[in-house]
Amino acid sequence: MRRTNLLTAVVIAALASGSALAQETLDNPEFANWKKFKVGASITVRTTSTIAGLTSEILMTTRLVELGADKHVVETSTVSKFGGMEFKAPATKRDVLKSIALPKGTPKPDPKAAKPEGTYEEGTETLKIGGVEVKTKWYKYKSDSGGLKIEAKTWMSDDVPGSLVKMEAATGGLAVGTTKVELIEFKKP
Repeated sequence: MRRTNLLTAVVIAALASGSALAQETLDNPEFANWKKFKVGASITVRTTSTIAGLTSEILMTTRLVELGADKHVVETSTVSKFGGMEFKAPATKRDVLKSIALPKGTPKPDPKAAKPEGTYEEGTETLKIGGVEVKTKWYKYKSDSGGLKIEAKTWMSDDVPGSLVKMEAATGGLAVGTTKVELIEFKKP
């Protein structure tokens, strides 16, 4: 009897302390974006990077394979090219959760401040992707962290799966190079 009371007290204390330690969550923008599309929607993105004179290219195709109330599942396959060689990675699946936990002590971001930190200019532009015109919102921003300086421009659109349409970045400081990410194809069944 005494053992049962002690066990009950331990369980109640654990439950009470667990709720006090619960992390704050926020709505996942990636989940909200994929929710607008049907299963089978996909994007193909090409990333080209040049660092210290060496260039690499990655083609990444991401396809929506499951649409759910609390999570979606996307499947990603990649083909990397480096030094004249091509490497194909097996497709992997990833859960896109409806909400994400913030690290302890991290304040909830202001939903009105949906632009990258360090933004100094923004605008709109229509880009042509695979013969389709896509209206985008773009941001120019700078950051300097730990000796790595980045100046970038990113184009986003809620009209395409994944939201990212294009990104160009130049890095300086510890790692000098350029990176270009561009959506080259998207399908909406």
